[in-house]
Amino acid sequence: MAGSEFEHRGCWSGDPTVFHGEGGYWDAGAGVFRHVDMYTGDIVTLEGPDTTRTHLSALVAMMRGRRAGGYVVAVERGFRLLGEDFRPEQDVTAFGEGGLRMNEGSCDPAGRLYCGSMAYDASRGAGVLYRLDPDLRVHRALEGVSIPNGLVWIDGGHTALHADTMHREIRAYEVDPSTGEFGASRIHVSIPEEHGAPDGMALDSEGCLWAAMWGGAAVHRYAPDGTLTEVLSLPVTNPTSCTFGGEDGSTLFVTTSKENADAAAEPLAGQVFTLRVDASGAPVHDFAG
Repeated sequence: MAGSEFEHRGCWSGDPTVFHGEGGYWDAGAGVFRHVDMYTGDIVTLEGPDTTRTHLSALVAMMRGRRAGGYVVAVERGFRLLGEDFRPEQDVTAFGEGGLRMNEGSCDPAGRLYCGSMAYDASRGAGVLYRLDPDLRVHRALEGVSIPNGLVWIDGGHTALHADTMHREIRAYEVDPSTGEFGASRIHVSIPEEHGAPDGMALDSEGCLWAAMWGGAAVHRYAPDGTLTEVLSLPVTNPTSCTFGGEDGSTLFVTTSKENADAAAEPLAGQVFTLRVDASGAPVHDFAG
């Protein structure tokens, strides 16, 4: 069980501030934390006191490692395969419509990458959750999503927990692990308006779900049955993602955003927070393509 006490490790030095941090990713092979500054199209790497940026595109939404080496990222309208040095290797277009962009996603246990699109003006139901298979074919996994965000798999890949920020709910979807197709769904967690809305999510080794609460200045921990068991408060209104990392896997990295934030009231917005928790992360899956 995660304890109610946590250590606020503060923000990293080296000026890691971003405008809109997203897609927190612990790169176990390199032993570093990476995330994206979405609207500048940069990957930001934090290694101790050092911060480095790598510019990739006009927009970059999330990243994961590849089993064969290198990385995969979601760019504005699709995906990009990168080598170990972040050099582009191949682009895969998911959609051609204007007014839309990729937002957030992750890989399932079989190594398929899912990422959801949304409208720039956040029109309700305008997005699609796309699936990129290891053979680089793109499929539409879910239609009519609004602000698709956190996505994790439980039950050996038979269930996906997916957050739609606009609807302030996390849904549990039946999944065929052999094909990656989504089926029937139910509400797993419904968040009251005063608590904010679910953004990026992480799973711990005990099957508990950790969710960054956009507008809620906190990370919530939910038991496997969806019961809220812990609230980790933050000094910024808009945390965007959370992931486990560090040498023992028990550091929770939380990315944040300056978007819609009062700079005078929230000088730490846009920085990364590290929280020591009494839990360790479940495996995060790499892309098999």
